[in-house]
Amino acid sequence: MQIMNLEKIAKDFWWNLTAFNTLNDLPDSVILLNSDGEIKQYNHKAAEVLGINHDEQNIKFDEIIKDGMAVVKKSVEDNKPIFATVSASGNEFYVEINAIHKFNNYLISIRDVTTLTKELDNDDRTRRFNNEKNAMLALLEDDIKAPLTSISGFSRGLIDGLGGELTEKQAKYVKIINSNSEELYNFMDKLLQFSKAESSIYESDFHTFDIADALKAVITDCENAIQAKKLEFDMDVDSLTRRNIYSDATAVKDAFRNILETAVNMTEKGYVSVKLTHPDEDTCAKYKISQERSEAYVQIVVNNSSPGLSDDEMKYLCEPYAQLQEKGKKNLLRALQLGTASIMVKRAGGFIDIYSDPNGVKYTVILPIEKR
Repeated sequence: MQIMNLEKIAKDFWWNLTAFNTLNDLPDSVILLNSDGEIKQYNHKAAEVLGINHDEQNIKFDEIIKDGMAVVKKSVEDNKPIFATVSASGNEFYVEINAIHKFNNYLISIRDVTTLTKELDNDDRTRRFNNEKNAMLALLEDDIKAPLTSISGFSRGLIDGLGGELTEKQAKYVKIINSNSEELYNFMDKLLQFSKAESSIYESDFHTFDIADALKAVITDCENAIQAKKLEFDMDVDSLTRRNIYSDATAVKDAFRNILETAVNMTEKGYVSVKLTHPDEDTCAKYKISQERSEAYVQIVVNNSSPGLSDDEMKYLCEPYAQLQEKGKKNLLRALQLGTASIMVKRAGGFIDIYSDPNGVKYTVILPIEKR
C-alpha cells in the first residue's frame, strides 16, 4: 500500500511539473476539477478567458459556468461537447465544454464559440425574417396586383378609344403607361410566386393526377407566346408508360410553367420541345436511381434552341437574391422564374438539373411517381 501511495504522489508531482506546463501552450482553456466541482488546476488560457484570479482559493466551477457541473456530467455521459454559458468578469459569452472523468476528477477543455453562436443566431434570425417577409408578400398578393390590373386595363381601354379619341401625344403616353404597367405586373407576379414558394405558408397538396394532362394545360396557356415567336413546338409522351403520379400538382405545374416560359423567352427562333419519359440507364446512373426502379420515376425534359448560357450566367441561375447582388437586374426575372421552379420541384419531392451548351439549354426534372 505504501508503494502505491508513493506511485500516486509521483504521478501527481509529474502532472504539476510537466503536464500543465504543456497544456499552457494549448489554444483552448483546460481545467481540472475534483468530484465536488472545485477548480484544482487550470492553464493560462483558462485564467485569461474565464477571468480566474490566481489569488482565489476553492473556486467552484458553477460560479463561472452556468450549471457548470451539470454540463460537465452531461458531456461525460453523452461523450460529446456541450454548449454552456460563461458569466465571468461581468461578461456573458458561450463556450463548448468537453469533459472526461478520470480518478474521481474531471478534465475539461473549453472553447470559446461566441462568434460561431452569434453567426448561427444571425443566420436563424435572417431565415425567420426571410420567411416572415415572404409570408407577408404572399398574403398581400391580391392587394399588390389589383392596382396594376386596373392601370393596365383602363389604359388599354383608353388606347382602344373607350374614353374618346386621344391626341397623338396622349396616345403615346397612355401606351407607355400600359406597357410599363403590364411589365411591372409580370415582374410582381414572378416575385410573388417566388415569395410564396419560399414562404412557410405554402401548403403542399399531394394527390394522384395525370402528369401529361397537367403539363398540356400549362402548354395551352403558353401557346400565344410560342406562336408570337413562330417557334416550332413538340411534346412527346409516347415512351411514358405510367402517366398517373402521386405528387403536388400545383407545385409541378408551377415549376413546369416557369421553366417553359423561360425557355420560350430565351428562344428567338428555332424550337422548344418537351419530352416525358422514364429515366434511361445513363440518367439513372447520373442521378443515382436504381435501374430496376426507373419506371417509378417520371423524367420531364425541356429543350430549346436558345444560345447557351455562360459559366458566369449559370452560377446564380436559380438564386435571385445572389443574382441581384452579384449581377444586377439584367437576369433577375429569369432567376425568379427558375428559382421558383427549383423550389416547387423540391416541394413535389423531385429534383431539377439545368445543363447548357452552345446548342441550347436543357432543363431536366425528375419526380417520383409513387406515394412515399
